[in-house]
Parts: sequence; C-alpha cells; structure tokens
Amino acid sequence: MTAPAALEAPTDGDDAVLFGPQTVVQEATAAGLAAIARLHDEAMAAIAALAETWDQPADPVRVLRTAERPAVVLRPGSAAAA
Repeated sequence: MTAPAALEAPTDGDDAVLFGPQTVVQEATAAGLAAIARLHDEAMAAIAALAETWDQPADPVRVLRTAERPAVVLRPGSAAAA
C-alpha cells in the first residue's frame, strides 16, 4: 500500500470528469439555501425587535378618570336588541 499524497487543495485536474456550468439541481439548491438564509435573517430580526418591545402594549393605552369617560345612556329598547 502506498502512502497517500500530501494533503493539498483539490483542483479541477484531479477530477476524472470535468464539470461544466452548474446543473439545474445545483442552481435550485443554491437558490433554496439563499432563501433559507434570507428567511433566517428576517426571523432573527423580528425576534430581536420583539425582544426589545415585548413589555410594551401594541396600542397606546390611556387610563381615563370616571369624570373623563363619555356618558352612556341606555335606551329601553337597546337591551332587547342586544
């Protein structure tokens, strides 16, 4: 048994079959991996934004005193309609 050659970076000359342009499968795989990376980055940005504002209400909340609340008048027919 012969000793393996020194570890070197493989070159195109080392391949038994020369590869041409990327195949359809390779292009689809690269596009899929790019989409996954983009979705991951968007998800991490959304998580970071939520982490910064998780304890804040989505809509501003204003507490009204009883005197500031609008008057509510019940009409006799409104209870039956509900």
